[in-house]
Amino acid sequence: MTVANATPRVDSPPTDRVVAVLEFIATEAEPVSVAAMASRLELSRSTVTSIVAALSRAGWVSRQADRRYRLGPGLLRLAGAVQSQLTPSQAFSHVLAELADRVGCAVSLALVDQTEMTMVGIAAGPGQVPAGVDTGVRLPMTAPLGVSVMAYRNQQSQQDWIDTAPAAHRPVLQALLHQVRRGGVAVFGADGVALEILEVMGEVVGLLAEHPRSGALRQRLVQFLSRLSARPYTAEELASDADLSISYLSAPVFDHDGNAVYELQIGCLRSQVSRAERDEYLRQIRSAAAALTELTGD
Repeated sequence: MTVANATPRVDSPPTDRVVAVLEFIATEAEPVSVAAMASRLELSRSTVTSIVAALSRAGWVSRQADRRYRLGPGLLRLAGAVQSQLTPSQAFSHVLAELADRVGCAVSLALVDQTEMTMVGIAAGPGQVPAGVDTGVRLPMTAPLGVSVMAYRNQQSQQDWIDTAPAAHRPVLQALLHQVRRGGVAVFGADGVALEILEVMGEVVGLLAEHPRSGALRQRLVQFLSRLSARPYTAEELASDADLSISYLSAPVFDHDGNAVYELQIGCLRSQVSRAERDEYLRQIRSAAAALTELTGD
């Protein structure tokens, strides 16, 4: 299934440069010089100098005696806020790790709002986390992404989400929302060719991670990968005795007020899954989602 883009992104080159500089400093084990940043990011030295000066005033970077820069203590306040507001507790991580071990696949947890979903927890278990999927990765909320959460949102939110898809796919998405409300889980498949493409493109995303200015392209590729693996199965198909390819399953996690806020995913990426295996995946993801929901009330 392909999806249309959501609201077109309005780029801000000056802001993008600031983000690129900060991300580059963050990924380097040692302090870095203005010259190194300018060379690697393909920016002028004067531009980098202006950016690090502003970041220094905010305390987000710190200038060393040898005129190299590293992250500054001013980021600790922001990091603490992110930690408290967005990052699941250690108990969440334990549930994810146990689920990954039981199903033999990578699992992930994403925080879902109206415009995007952000990966906040990942556990590989015996499986392999696809390249490009990492904590902090953000994806636009374009259907069918986030369906297990959107199924519990209000009608207007659901319609806005459905409208991000081509008109021909919208009846399928409407039915999928109802199916998730009934069964609590969405299951997606991809044919053998798509699974091969997923593997190759995942490697490309991994290689792009080595280039500090490839963030926007990596984001687009990860979004493309998510579309390749997003052919939803109907309840009738899942109940059949035929083997099915499964890319991933998703289920909602609710907060203490009963709002669906997280999406739990099991990333199978398997070309043939028997009915018995599917039933076990469904049982496991429902159980883990219930455990995570209980933790949000603690």
